[in-house]
Amino acid sequence: MDYNDRLINPGARARRGVWERDVVLSVAEKLMPLLEAQGAKVYMTRTQSNPYRYTATGKHSDNRARAILANTLQVDAYVRLHCDWNRNKKFKGHTTYYFRWGSRRLAKSLRHAIAESFPERRDHGIHRRTFVSVTTTMPAVLLEMGVLSNKKEGVDLGTDGYQTRMSEAISTGLVDYFQDSDKKKL
Repeated sequence: MDYNDRLINPGARARRGVWERDVVLSVAEKLMPLLEAQGAKVYMTRTQSNPYRYTATGKHSDNRARAILANTLQVDAYVRLHCDWNRNKKFKGHTTYYFRWGSRRLAKSLRHAIAESFPERRDHGIHRRTFVSVTTTMPAVLLEMGVLSNKKEGVDLGTDGYQTRMSEAISTGLVDYFQDSDKKKL
């Protein structure tokens, strides 16, 4: 059995290039210590050694299971990292999605931080969609960090520099979100 056949959902692949799963995992592994340095407790549902990456269930039940896990752990925010793919080879940029209205402020904070860090990239804004996660009880956001099917972005998404910048932007957005939340409680 091939490595990709055992993965829940290896995701899209850049034209003759990097896999979504590898970009997402790399960004998440760079993001985790940045957040922990700020005092956050980070739970990752997929790591290199985590057998949870492999299952016989489909991707939709997997997405639901991860949302249920986030509810069980009573996390404060749920962020899904993805890379977009489009038939239109010219389509490029980053997009931020949320579903529940309580997630909109988190989406705005993350979108703003990414747009500030990547002014050269097209910002497709914030969109409300059910595929983000209808089962989470906390603010939940899905980030499309770039477009693998765009030749230039597909190459960039596979570079350490782009992944580092993206992890730093996401960290900034999350820190800003929680700092703003603390101010509202006072």
